[in-house]
Amino acid sequence: MKTKFSPILQIKKQESEKLQNEIVKLQNQKRKREKEYEALKNELKNIKPPKKGDIKDLNKTFLQISLQNEAIEQKKQNILFLEEQVKLTELKYKEAMLEYEKVKHLHELEVEKIVEELKKQEAKELDEIGSLLFFRKSEK
Repeated sequence: MKTKFSPILQIKKQESEKLQNEIVKLQNQKRKREKEYEALKNELKNIKPPKKGDIKDLNKTFLQISLQNEAIEQKKQNILFLEEQVKLTELKYKEAMLEYEKVKHLHELEVEKIVEELKKQEAKELDEIGSLLFFRKSEK
């Protein structure tokens, strides 16, 4: 049943669904970054310094290890950022759901009022019909 709160209710529901989708998207991104992080850590474990060779090979290996550590740290920071984004979005979602529930309650109260008015109107009409039928019977 449509009330003056119906459009607001629909908007609040869309907002909450949008935030819920955003949370899922952020969580998927976080999981993807965590897999990348683990892969980078495994690659780092597989880097071994050369047993033979000159200093260039050793420097090259140390540079590779350094770059790998930087990439790992960057992924870690990215994961932490995504965790914060998930938390913030979850807070926004909770607030949006609270607003939705408030409007939903107001909508339900309005529907109850309309139903009560319809019941009263129907009772009046039935009383009128009953009175008309009674008078017609009594006239005969």
